Amino acid sequence: MADSFGDRAKGQTGMENCLQKNPNINLVYTINEPAAAGAYNALKAAGKEKDVVIVSVDGGCAGVADVGKGVIAATSQQYPLRMAAMGVAAGVEYARTGKKVSGYTDTGVTLIAAKAVPGVDSKDVKTGMDLCWGGR
Repeated sequence: MADSFGDRAKGQTGMENCLQKNPNINLVYTINEPAAAGAYNALKAAGKEKDVVIVSVDGGCAGVADVGKGVIAATSQQYPLRMAAMGVAAGVEYARTGKKVSGYTDTGVTLIAAKAVPGVDSKDVKTGMDLCWGGR
């Protein structure tokens, strides 16, 4: 385990350190897609990129493109504009009525993989690129 702080370079360093501790790693989960790209760089430099599955979270356009390139096996796509809109709506509702949001609020998420995964609610890269954020 290594803390990348969501940074590509720190993700690479973290993966290098993990490989020194255990060269037989076969699955990597990262906090975001830049960290995943950094981990991939370290794995590629070690000649292990084909032996390790990388999964991540975010759903930005660059990360979804990395799914398409095989850098990341899958990413859990989130929707920050929807999250922000729902947060603003909750704030407006509170200002108007005093009613506070409580409990869990599902803002939506979609698993994006190279192709939809049977038995899992997932979408392919084309759909992920249609829904991604952060520029293409």
